[in-house]
Amino acid sequence: MIKKIAIGAAVVVCLLVAWIYEENRRANAVRPPEGATNLIAFLDARPQPSRIRKFVHNGEVHVEVLGKPIRSPLSVPSGPPAYIFDETGALVDWAADRGENPSFVSKWGTFSNATFISVEEAKRLVKAHER
Repeated sequence: MIKKIAIGAAVVVCLLVAWIYEENRRANAVRPPEGATNLIAFLDARPQPSRIRKFVHNGEVHVEVLGKPIRSPLSVPSGPPAYIFDETGALVDWAADRGENPSFVSKWGTFSNATFISVEEAKRLVKAHER
């Protein structure tokens, strides 16, 4: 009997450790890349965003880059990672899982005035502002 309880407890502990490891791996996978604090460097480091959209927030143009959610057998993200850049290209905010971060959504709005743009258009937007 004690042997069965010990085996059961060991299985539960192993599952817990595996879940913590996967969550940590998933969080690190969506963290903005080291040194990619501007939009152009970010897009060069992460060349396959799922969507990019330009929007106006508080009278200023911003760009939101949506990444691809990192799937894990032990967790299901409710939304993609999201990264907000201002019109100068500076990274101003990000969320590892947009669907599980209501404060991020309420801060940046519902993106009702957003227009989808390409990677090239996003880079041109920043380069045009630098002139």
